[in-house]
Amino acid sequence: MVYGLEKLYTLRKFYPQWLTGIGVTVIMIELGIMCGWSSPYLARLTSPDSKLPLTSEEAAWVASLLNLGRFFGAISGAVSVNYLGSKRSLTLSIVPIGCCWLFTMIANSVTWLYAARVIGGLGLGMTYSCFSLYVAEVALPEIRGALVSLAMAGGGSVGVVVSSICGSYLSMDVSAAVYIVACIMVGMLFLWLPESPHWLIKIKDYERARLSVGWYQPSNDPDQEVNVIKNFVASTSCESFRDKLRRFESAPIRRAMLLIIVLFTFMQITGLNTIIFYMETIIRNSQQTLLEPSVAVICVHSSGILATILSMCLIDRCGRKFLLIVSSAGVALSMAGLGGNSYLINIGADLTRLHWLPLVSVFFFIISYFVGLMSVPSTVLGEIFPADIKCVAGCVASLVGAVWSFAATRSFQPMKDAIGDTYVFWLHGICALLLIPYVCVYMPETKGKSLQEIQNKLLRK
Repeated sequence: MVYGLEKLYTLRKFYPQWLTGIGVTVIMIELGIMCGWSSPYLARLTSPDSKLPLTSEEAAWVASLLNLGRFFGAISGAVSVNYLGSKRSLTLSIVPIGCCWLFTMIANSVTWLYAARVIGGLGLGMTYSCFSLYVAEVALPEIRGALVSLAMAGGGSVGVVVSSICGSYLSMDVSAAVYIVACIMVGMLFLWLPESPHWLIKIKDYERARLSVGWYQPSNDPDQEVNVIKNFVASTSCESFRDKLRRFESAPIRRAMLLIIVLFTFMQITGLNTIIFYMETIIRNSQQTLLEPSVAVICVHSSGILATILSMCLIDRCGRKFLLIVSSAGVALSMAGLGGNSYLINIGADLTRLHWLPLVSVFFFIISYFVGLMSVPSTVLGEIFPADIKCVAGCVASLVGAVWSFAATRSFQPMKDAIGDTYVFWLHGICALLLIPYVCVYMPETKGKSLQEIQNKLLRK
């Protein structure tokens, strides 16, 4: 009886936050679909029998323009969070995502695809600027890391699996119509969810803030929690944007910002964009004989879902540093395997006994990346800064991610033509190895630590 009551209390305590986390994850699934879309469809669009034939140069632009739009979306998201709050900004980001699929559905020239990818990138950048802030505002510390991991890694991995399946069996316009329906559904969910209590207190709507706290955190005393948030908002609302920028002159904040810039840079230059955007082409050219390329892509992305579940279980147990180090080592090893396979193909070696190597390497890359590199940087971003400057830090992180992801995606084909994919893979592996000593020396462990404890650790670095 007592056990049953405890279970009911736990369910009531965390259910609203998990529902919110699932809603955020659905938006992230849409982003994962946009990222994974290019792998099956660019392989189709560049084939000789394509109804909308693209050159390799046009295909490279279609793949990379998503990340160019992300740059401007990051700026829009930061401005929107300041004037509309994190929840409304997240809801607003659904609009450009839906427009992306509308343009894709009606595309009869490459220009429509260019426009779709840029506008979709706008929604992607907006989402990345505000989703972790929204989760941090409504979630209890016990499940904060798990919810961010669920959204960041879980949404991405499920999204690319969905895009791989739809890309294998549905035409481009039909799959886009399906994604538009999903946008409408998640938009309705977010219109129903309450506003963040932090935003409601900022606009002095205290009664709705009390109701919001009661819904998101039913185990807490609403009046007490409202007073805590009210005091915090009062202590920071007098700060101008210039005052917030001056906060970055202090040593702990400056070092925290450097850490986030490094983490979000290495997220993009360790090979994720190369693998996600060009996976089917990479597998098709690898001479592996285990699976058909389209089936292999689905299976590989499905392994990302398992890696996400593993990350959710480990991130609040093993810590952020451990997962990031293991993830980086695994990425480096998998890139060494892909580069080695490409090198053997180039020298005309017999690959009969190593026909499994490229597929296993891609599997290992996705699992390794999604366990740590996908989720840890966003989790640390939500933990390492004072709440009043998180929006600025989130904007910088999103801009850094957008610039490097665009550069990595756009440069793959030219670099492949110039030096060969062997050295492109090995270069990604070297980048992953370089991250390990930096994490060991400069990154504080944030698991279970208060903001003050984290700031003290940064001050000692």
